[in-house]
Amino acid sequence: MAKIITTHKNMDLDALGAVIAAKKLYPEATVILPGTKGKDVIKVLQENPSLIEYVDETGFEKSEKIETVIVVDTPDINRIPQVVKKIIEAENCRVIIYDHHTKDVSGFENSELYFKETGAVTSLLTMILKSRKIIPSPLEASIMALGIYSDTGSFLFPGTTSLDLMACSYLFSIGANPETIKYYLPKELSPEEIDILKILKDNIEIKEINGNTVAITTAQFDRYVGDIAHLISKLLDINNYPALIAIISVEGTIFVICRSKTPLVDVSKVAEKLGGGGHKEAASAVIRDKTLYEAKELVLKLLKETVQPAKVARDIMSTPAQVLKETVSVKDALSFLMKQGINAAPVVDEDGNIVGLINRNLTDKAIHMGIESEPVFLIMERDFEYVTPETPVGVVEKIVIDNQQTLVPVIENGKVVGVITRTDILTNLYRNIIDESEKFYRKRTLSSPGYKNVKQIMKERLPEKVFNLLKKIGEIADREKINAYVIGGFVRDLIIGRRNLDVDIVVEGDAPSFAKKVAKELNGKLHSFEKFKTATVTLPDGFRIDFASARTEIYRAPGALPEVDTAPLKKDLFRRDFTINTLAIKINGKEFGKLIDFFNGLKDIKEKKIRVLHALSFVEDPTRILRALRFAVRYRFDLGKHTEKLLRIAVKKNLFRTVEGKRVYLELKHIFEEENPLRIVNRMKEYGILKSISSGIIWDKRKKDFFERIRKVINWHKLTFGNRKKVNYPIIYFAAFLEGIHGKELEKLLKDFSIPEKEVDLIKNLIYRGKQLLKTLEKEKLKNSEIYNLLKSEPDELTLYIAAKTDKEKLRLKLLDFLGEWKEMKLAITGRDLKETGLKPGPVFKKILKTLKDKVIDGEIDNVYDELKTEAQKQIETIHSKN
Repeated sequence: MAKIITTHKNMDLDALGAVIAAKKLYPEATVILPGTKGKDVIKVLQENPSLIEYVDETGFEKSEKIETVIVVDTPDINRIPQVVKKIIEAENCRVIIYDHHTKDVSGFENSELYFKETGAVTSLLTMILKSRKIIPSPLEASIMALGIYSDTGSFLFPGTTSLDLMACSYLFSIGANPETIKYYLPKELSPEEIDILKILKDNIEIKEINGNTVAITTAQFDRYVGDIAHLISKLLDINNYPALIAIISVEGTIFVICRSKTPLVDVSKVAEKLGGGGHKEAASAVIRDKTLYEAKELVLKLLKETVQPAKVARDIMSTPAQVLKETVSVKDALSFLMKQGINAAPVVDEDGNIVGLINRNLTDKAIHMGIESEPVFLIMERDFEYVTPETPVGVVEKIVIDNQQTLVPVIENGKVVGVITRTDILTNLYRNIIDESEKFYRKRTLSSPGYKNVKQIMKERLPEKVFNLLKKIGEIADREKINAYVIGGFVRDLIIGRRNLDVDIVVEGDAPSFAKKVAKELNGKLHSFEKFKTATVTLPDGFRIDFASARTEIYRAPGALPEVDTAPLKKDLFRRDFTINTLAIKINGKEFGKLIDFFNGLKDIKEKKIRVLHALSFVEDPTRILRALRFAVRYRFDLGKHTEKLLRIAVKKNLFRTVEGKRVYLELKHIFEEENPLRIVNRMKEYGILKSISSGIIWDKRKKDFFERIRKVINWHKLTFGNRKKVNYPIIYFAAFLEGIHGKELEKLLKDFSIPEKEVDLIKNLIYRGKQLLKTLEKEKLKNSEIYNLLKSEPDELTLYIAAKTDKEKLRLKLLDFLGEWKEMKLAITGRDLKETGLKPGPVFKKILKTLKDKVIDGEIDNVYDELKTEAQKQIETIHSKN
């Protein structure tokens, strides 16, 4: 008995890749392809006749009983070739389905479904082949990879999964050819496709369906125009519609092609009701025996039945709104905002009508200017947007995220009935993910703390001086009857086994007062910061200890600086960025060395995971995104599953734009202080963070090579000079990071980052002066002395920058020789020696010494007193003869 392999009508490249894979799994089966195929599929088959043996549905003649039908890329019997459908219905044969769209099988009675939610069904079949050690030929592997590239949009479509990447990686490992993929992937639109795209664009109608914007387009063609699904995707991207439905009549048959970017419009439901199928984001169906108008009305009816109602402002606003009267003083306004725990508020007149917005930035500036007693209406923001309770959330999102308005008032009958913040928008957009994550974090937070005695570990891994110092501070804490703990990175690195002597101590009491007693007993210098309840003690040998009161940091808005309130230890640790940084070790006498773990930090260190403590962590402080990647790379840890999801959400919503530029700059600088910043920036690129910082940042192979060479020259410099030279190594990376951003955009970015003027000048010097000098050094054949004279007045950072930037190894070695030998060189002869020859002191001394140094650097003479004196005599005699 025979087997058949088939796929859906309007066959695409993923279906072709899946058919090829299925043929490898079932080599005895006959391949029956549908009569309708995409142009790209037809091209592949015509140009590669040996790729796969098949028959078109019109040419198939059944000669024996069919036992099994293998169907790929559709679970719907109505989408396969009619001849195969009839065989299945007549003979009730076994059907094996491989699909990635849906688990719902339609029309097949005796079926087995192999389903995996991937971007391409070819990925699923590829991994099955790999598990069974069935290896496709290089051509087969290339076309299978082509199918994956096509259906995942080169791994850029939302439905793309890690399995797609793994499958493609495997196909490349067995001989898939990138050139083949490049050749067959759809490229520039043909003139005919441009005409079709214009017709579809001109016929677009915008419909509001259950509060959602859906674009509908129609077209009628009297001849077959090929597969145009990719044109619908392009049209969706060009116009950035949330959803687009194309209803196209071709020779009397109507094709419905659906695309969606919003979870509220699940286009697979529409397609299924029409007898078709697909993903939530991409689906299609065929309608027969209806006019184009009737089909359009039917589609609109189904959309109204299936599209989820969009939320409106009323659904997500915070109410009642906290408002301020316009006559309130600036000082009282700030006090009100802090007391209510909010960062901004609407300002109303005597009748309660909104007249403006006030926020902490405005009040802080006003107080700094000395006008805290003036009424708030003098400084309030008058140019703002507001919404009504029935305004769709999508409109509010544009105001909050795109226009960067931190607070949107909701107005009804002229009165403020609510407000919407960034957190409200983000929580609404990703409610399911945030709720899921919050359950995970709540469970961790509410779990009982773990304890472990690490006294012996401390004794073994800490310098004796530090160990004894902690014991002494613990004794002082006992006398003062307060609990003291060493916390943070010090504890984290102690457990990991990494040296870190940055001692941070938290006390459940008044830290400045406690630090004062420690300073007195240890003869240290005290610096207190009462506002932040912190203090620093510097011991006579320069060793520093930081003290803080257990506190809670309250973030009044995404990206804002925190405010401080006192709190017990657990609350203090909960404000920290990641679980691995929440470990505390008690240093009081009787319990010295008792490690307290409230948030499973030890488990995460063991499992090598970076995890935030709650679902809104990245909203509170988006710079934690950069820290997460920095720690992940430093310790070779992975991001936790929920943490990674939350990170992607924060990046997608451009939350970096809510952060003060200076804070982003400082985090980037910390990244450039790491051992290998290249790996961290690679991760930033992977998560889309670079374009959130600036669309002008270039991160390509050339830039990566540049970073790697910077790492090598910096390591050389550190080994050569140790601490003898103070060089700003991070700024070298920073200049390389910004290189390629054009003039005005670079100036704006440097200004936004609030970089100190001295560092701005150095960055510009490295980028612009470095470019000029490199051009000179690479183009001209310069003697060693000429290189020396060109660079001797330049900062070491510039020479290191140029040494890393050049790809000429010989030049790089000369530049390092300049830093390591020539620049530091002292001649064995001095001006005093010249004076003893009878030569009168003056500018000639400088000239002779310069000539001597040039000759030594060029290797013409050695830096030996006798040789130098002989050469100096020649120079003097020449001068005398001229006189």
